[in-house]
Amino acid sequence: MKEKILKYWFDAYNRRDFSSVQQIYADDAVIHGTGGPYYGGKAVVSLLKIWLEGIPDAQIIPLFTMKEDNDVVVVHWRAEGTFKGPVRDIPPTGEKVAFHGFTCFRCRDDKIIEHYACIDYHPLQPTVSLSGE
Repeated sequence: MKEKILKYWFDAYNRRDFSSVQQIYADDAVIHGTGGPYYGGKAVVSLLKIWLEGIPDAQIIPLFTMKEDNDVVVVHWRAEGTFKGPVRDIPPTGEKVAFHGFTCFRCRDDKIIEHYACIDYHPLQPTVSLSGE
């Protein structure tokens, strides 16, 4: 069942079906992240929309499930899109970007009740030349 929930999560995000994303979170779900924790599906949707302000055509592709055990699933994913607006105070480049992350979802009764995300922001950072050019 967890795999079904996660497939639904990624599909709904990529279609920008935020009401469906919101509905798969329990009302008291805890979302751990920078500046958090946040609570519930509405908070998740707000966070995702902030990302989309920076990378409006972002698509998230689940690469593989790293762990599935009882009520927990850990997914390694890749996101790609055009970096058109700031993300976490990183200035946009207007270029296509791709970056990876891992998300740990804890599920109960066909709902996500806890969500941890670890995102590698380095591909979004400007390149610094060591040669001074």
